[in-house]
Amino acid sequence: MKSLYTSATEDRMFCYLWEEIDLLTNEPIATESKFGDRFVLAGQDPEIECRKRIRASLGVDKGKYDEGRIRVIAIFDVSKIAIKVNRNRKHGKIDDYLRNLIGYRKGSTGDKHCIHGDDMLIKVNQLLTKLDQPLMTAKLSTKQYEVADEVIKMFDDSQIVLAELCARFGKTIWSAAVATEMDADIVVVASYVKTVFTSFATDITSFEQFAHYVHVDCGDADYQEKIEDALQNGQKVFAYLSLANSTKRQARIDFLFCWDVNTMLIVDEADFGAHTAKQADPLIEAVGTDVKTIIMTGTNSDRAVTHWKIDQITSVTYPELLMQKAETADAIK
Repeated sequence: MKSLYTSATEDRMFCYLWEEIDLLTNEPIATESKFGDRFVLAGQDPEIECRKRIRASLGVDKGKYDEGRIRVIAIFDVSKIAIKVNRNRKHGKIDDYLRNLIGYRKGSTGDKHCIHGDDMLIKVNQLLTKLDQPLMTAKLSTKQYEVADEVIKMFDDSQIVLAELCARFGKTIWSAAVATEMDADIVVVASYVKTVFTSFATDITSFEQFAHYVHVDCGDADYQEKIEDALQNGQKVFAYLSLANSTKRQARIDFLFCWDVNTMLIVDEADFGAHTAKQADPLIEAVGTDVKTIIMTGTNSDRAVTHWKIDQITSVTYPELLMQKAETADAIK
């Protein structure tokens, strides 16, 4: 669950998003999620209060929460919007105000939405950005910061960098931070694994530093129009490109890399499917000698770079990550 909120000296309005999951598969049991609100008083912890509200809302099914069958996806500070529309109070029903703008409501009443939790998270974040509600501030770990700084310096005289990053490193936010610091206008996220795109969009749309990016799935019929409109409006773009075989894939690649703007390519899970010649070669031709490229993987880096001519490599192992966390904890003490 994404929540970096703590208690404050003033009363605030929060919303929360959750869904029920199957404990065996850790997947949602239905194509729906629930969205509600909680007025948090000064001195109260927003996460504790929202979780209490979620559990209470289950009524006789509270056991589902206690058994871990409820996945709390996110908590949102919506105080600025609530104040603006005079709903920053107990029973202010800011959730109903927002849900009417989001859509997908199941029926005319209630808190259910006919949309998976991660997709709902993206839509809520995008709406809050549109309504000028500040999002959470992303904070890089020490290791993330060090490796981001390292790769940015590598790009001074290199084009293609292999990033071998262990599990739990937080490579999505890390790569977004690198792209932002490199001032990329178009960030093409290419992968054979389509779940990567949801992971990027849910993570990146949750934080204020990346709120200026427009997210476009190149599988959408109007993806070209969305990208053109964003660039013309001075916005930056995260474009998600599936490397699965398709008669439209080459046209999408040609379109994404035809712009005279600062473009960056991130190939994620590069050792899964993306390592084959049919997937890698079109990208290699598209990036030429100009587009800064990160080949990103957590395992099997040799396979990930089968067809790429890597200029430099950065690597973080899980023991290194644990050591850094321990050092940070000691420093805080």
